[in-house]
Order: sequence, then structure tokens, then C-alpha cells
Amino acid sequence: MQAQPSLDQSAKRLEHNVLFLGVLAALVVGGLLMLVQPIVGAVVAAVLALLWFLLLREKLASSVKQMLDGLDLSPLREGSNPQLENLLEGLCATSGVTNPEVYLLESTSMNAFVAANKSGCSVILTTELAKGLGRLELEGVIANLLGRQRDGSARYATSVISMFGISGYGARKLAAGLGEQRSVRSDMAAVDLTRYPPGLISAFSAMQKAGTTLSNVPANTTPMWIAPVSEASSQESSPLADTSMQPLTYRIAVLQEL
Repeated sequence: MQAQPSLDQSAKRLEHNVLFLGVLAALVVGGLLMLVQPIVGAVVAAVLALLWFLLLREKLASSVKQMLDGLDLSPLREGSNPQLENLLEGLCATSGVTNPEVYLLESTSMNAFVAANKSGCSVILTTELAKGLGRLELEGVIANLLGRQRDGSARYATSVISMFGISGYGARKLAAGLGEQRSVRSDMAAVDLTRYPPGLISAFSAMQKAGTTLSNVPANTTPMWIAPVSEASSQESSPLADTSMQPLTYRIAVLQEL
């Protein structure tokens, strides 16, 4: 796998490009009006550009909240899961990631994802994953999620999905930006943090046994989960099948080669 530039920088460029295109469109509209009414055209251009800037800023500021909307989440209460809290504290210190907000989704399946913007990130874990994995297994999963925040892939995915969705152009843009084998790259980043591939292998095996599918989750979160949330989410026809939706069986095989 070839090294890729920071996806945090890619997210920034994407956000700036979208802002530029909106402002450019406002200037074009205003410029055309200026041919007839110069003052009116100038005012229209300024107003449209300002509205676009404010709309985009609000869209990006609320991007993490958009990803969490529609999920019946409960915030992790302090002291309710000492093992998870200790792992988060230690791995955040090791990875240089600011402590995330952590939420639990009631489910008998095992799955998790992280959403991020420039202000920080939120980690979502199913209750079964949070309580059902051993320490080394849970460490591998948390390292995987924090690695996505550290390399910018969580922010990039959150930005693309919040602006374009996950179908058509949005899916193609997300797949192109994340690059091939993004799931495997995240697994490698996790192993770099923990230095213990068997922990993540065991976690993935436990997740397969418990099941990773989730019902009633918003479709726009599908590419964000650490494992497929439905049978259809890893279908070959999806442009994301070889990026962020790689099956656990394949990823386990890759980790076993380390």
C-alpha cells in the first residue's frame, strides 16, 4: 500500500474548495446583474457570498452532530466502565488525540465508529462491544478508532458525507479520498499504537461471532463503522467496497500475516 498525504489536510482543502466554488457562483450571479444594475449586482454578490460562507460554516460545525442524529445514544457515564475509560485515556495520550466524547448504542451486536471535525471527535460503541470484549481486544478497537482521528480519515469522511451524502458523487469522492484498503490502513494504524496484532485479530473474531449488523442506523453512517452494519454494505458494486467497507474476514487474514 502506498503512503498517502494526511487526510486532515485533504479535508481542509475540500472544505476550502467548496467555499470557493460557492463564492465564485455568487460573484458570477452578481457580475451578471451588475451589467444591468451595478449597485444591485454588487449587493447581491456580497449577500450571496456571505450566506454561502455562513451556511457552509454551520454545516461543517454541526457535521459530527449530523452523523449522530438518528442514533439512540447514551453518553458514557464517568466511572461506569473503568476498563474502557482507562484505555481511552492511555491511548489518547499515546496517539496525541484529544479525549473524544464517547457514546453507547444499545445493541447485542458489536460495532463502533468515530466521527470528527476540526473541533474534535465523537466515538460511538455498541453496548455489547464495550462490555463484551477483553482488555486487549478493546484496546485494539479503540486504537483503530483513534487512528482514524489521528490520520484525518474520520474528519474527511465526516466532511464528505455531511456535504454530499453517500450516494453518487459523495460515494465516489469519499472512495477516492480515502484510497484503496482504508479499513486495512486503519488496522495497521491500530497495530502501530498497540504493538499487538493478536488483540485486534481476537476483537474482530469476537465481533464476527456476535454479529456486526445493526438495524435502524442512518444510511449516511454506513461507511463510518469499523465493520459492515449490513450484508449490503460490503457489496462489490459499491465504490466503497475496497476502501472503508472491507470485510472482517479479509482484514483478519491480513493481520495474521504480520
